[in-house]
Amino acid sequence: MIVSKIPGIAEDLEALRQIAPSGFVLAIHVRWAGPEFLHSEFPEKWRKKYEENSYFMFDPLYYWTVMKSGQTRWSEVGLPDPHKIMKKAAEHGLVYGATTCVSGGQGKSFLSASRPDREFTAPELTQMKDYLDKWLKVVTERPLLTDAEFSTLAAIRDGLDQTEIASSLGVSVSTVKKRLRSIRKKFNAATVAEALSIAVEKKYFSTY
Repeated sequence: MIVSKIPGIAEDLEALRQIAPSGFVLAIHVRWAGPEFLHSEFPEKWRKKYEENSYFMFDPLYYWTVMKSGQTRWSEVGLPDPHKIMKKAAEHGLVYGATTCVSGGQGKSFLSASRPDREFTAPELTQMKDYLDKWLKVVTERPLLTDAEFSTLAAIRDGLDQTEIASSLGVSVSTVKKRLRSIRKKFNAATVAEALSIAVEKKYFSTY
């Protein structure tokens, strides 16, 4: 699932952009199969280069999140970087950075952010930790919808009926009904309208 499905996250991400103008990456519940939620706003050219060259296999920041929890500035990681990943990242504006990592029963979660001009301040590090803790709490305590369920509920929000939803999403009406039953169950709601009301109240949608 993509991280934008986390209720209420849109406003927090906008605030994070102010302290991390070079971008950031957020990964929640990282397991061997990959993270449950992932969102990256690092420069596109760097993301593409990182993925094409499988830099994660040599990235000292990645190994730091595997071995440790807590917070660190990138300049304080202190792990070998024989492939000069950090130097290559700096060429894309990722000069200074900080990483927050939390361990949990469902895997590790981390937020790694960067800026081009200076080290992150102590209050900014605290802000990063507060965001990560908040998002983890939301993911843990609030019902999680699949992408398909979210799209179906969003269509209900937009005023479509079941037939129109089926047509717009390219599925059968029976599939739409099955998704809506699952959504009602997850929200413990008697009706779809009640489920939608709960979703709006809990900010599953950034605007309504």
